[in-house]
Amino acid sequence: MEYEAISSAARVKGNAMLAIVNGIMHRDLALEILAKHGITDIDPDEWYPEQSWLDAFAEIGADLGDAALYAIGRAIPQVIDIPDDINSAIEAIERLDEVYQSHHKGLSGAYVVEITGESSARIISKNPRPCAYDMGFITAYIEMFNGGKTVSIEHEDELRCRKHRCADCSYIVNW
Repeated sequence: MEYEAISSAARVKGNAMLAIVNGIMHRDLALEILAKHGITDIDPDEWYPEQSWLDAFAEIGADLGDAALYAIGRAIPQVIDIPDDINSAIEAIERLDEVYQSHHKGLSGAYVVEITGESSARIISKNPRPCAYDMGFITAYIEMFNGGKTVSIEHEDELRCRKHRCADCSYIVNW
């Protein structure tokens, strides 16, 4: 479910946390919100409690809306480690969960991917991130490898969504 860590032991790598700072226009506000939730002096190589990060997301979503969450998601590929041997959008999608897991410790969810065509996929997001963040992240991540083509992403079923207390969201992605 949205904003609720799957496990209290789950951790997020600091470089992913930097997306909150880099993703919204008000850097000082981002740092203030993170500090309010116990996250200060972010070290890209350290690990932080996932619930603190999710609490910051919830506050940003409430104060600034989905556009800010989407922008944070779009900033993720710029700050995380992505394997150098990914050479296409299909490879990127196939390795989406691997990339996600490399920035998380403990039970933190997953992405389940089904390639549905040459430039399309169904992605089930089984993590506690907000949808707008996921959509921004997945879009920017694919854009890194799709040769400049437009990426579209939408819910497969608007009612099957973490916003409605479901365990996951299913997206249809085309590029």
